[in-house]
Amino acid sequence: MEKNVTVTCPHCGSSLAVDVEAGVVVEHAPPVQRRDKIDFDTRLKQMEAEKARSADRLAEAMRQEKSKDRLMEDRFRSLMEKARDEDDGSRPLRDIDLD
Repeated sequence: MEKNVTVTCPHCGSSLAVDVEAGVVVEHAPPVQRRDKIDFDTRLKQMEAEKARSADRLAEAMRQEKSKDRLMEDRFRSLMEKARDEDDGSRPLRDIDLD
């Protein structure tokens, strides 16, 4: 009878050697990570595309930040006009006025 049994983990792909008599793991080998080989030109194109995407995102963020100022100013003006139109001429009641 064989003393050790080698088992491959279905989840991570690592290899385990188990002692049958003791029921313990005696050896562990991490999974072999396969890397896809890509040539230099392909990776260079990918990096340039990533750089272009990040530049586009930055430009969009800058555009939004610049338009945010204008939007806030427009909202403020519209609320001021609304407050001016709804003003009935009376002053608000203050705590000091109650004395």
